[in-house]
Amino acid sequence: MITAGVTPSLHVDYKHTTIKQYHKEGKALRTETTINDTRDCGIGKRLTNLPALREIGYTANRRLLRVQQLSHDPITGTDALAAITGTVTTTSGIRIPGLRFTEQRTHALLSALMVFRCHPNGFTNKDLRTYTAELRGLDPCTVTTGQMAYDLRRLKTRALITRIEGTHRYLVTDHGLDTAKFLTYVQDRVLRCGLAELATATPTPGLLRSAATAYRTAVESLTTAA
Repeated sequence: MITAGVTPSLHVDYKHTTIKQYHKEGKALRTETTINDTRDCGIGKRLTNLPALREIGYTANRRLLRVQQLSHDPITGTDALAAITGTVTTTSGIRIPGLRFTEQRTHALLSALMVFRCHPNGFTNKDLRTYTAELRGLDPCTVTTGQMAYDLRRLKTRALITRIEGTHRYLVTDHGLDTAKFLTYVQDRVLRCGLAELATATPTPGLLRSAATAYRTAVESLTTAA
């Protein structure tokens, strides 16, 4: 039970053995394992077994802490995705539309960033227009300079690219490269492949379809029983 204004404590029980974790000042300040019956761990009660019990308690504490450990804050990822896909308002009040994920135009822009990262002198509006038009199956002549300026502004506002001072050329930032690699991989390898498997009926279904069918069957059986 989590109650507002009350500092919680965590209790993990196994037979007569308990792990307690006390939280104060927004932190887990103490993790304590109490073994009230040594036979719960397959060890006798003689004092000579104390080192073995101590090792078991230490290992249990460390396993709990590893489970609780986070290498990053997931909320940060939510904010980062919103910054890319959502509208950004500049300090001067200008609204810059987002790069809508899974949209063909956005996918072409992100794919272009990975290519232009290899260009030591950067790329221009024309370079981006030519390359992204080919990826979209369009004639580059049908894409206007203004449309590409719009896309460049969207990329630059999100720090995916930076303009070379005194020129009309742009460089792909480290953040831009990492973001482009991740998002294009997710779209090409995860979303497309996964949705294709779910949409295609085959004599030998893959793991994703098998899991989806098993879950659906379990829910239907539970509903019928209820």
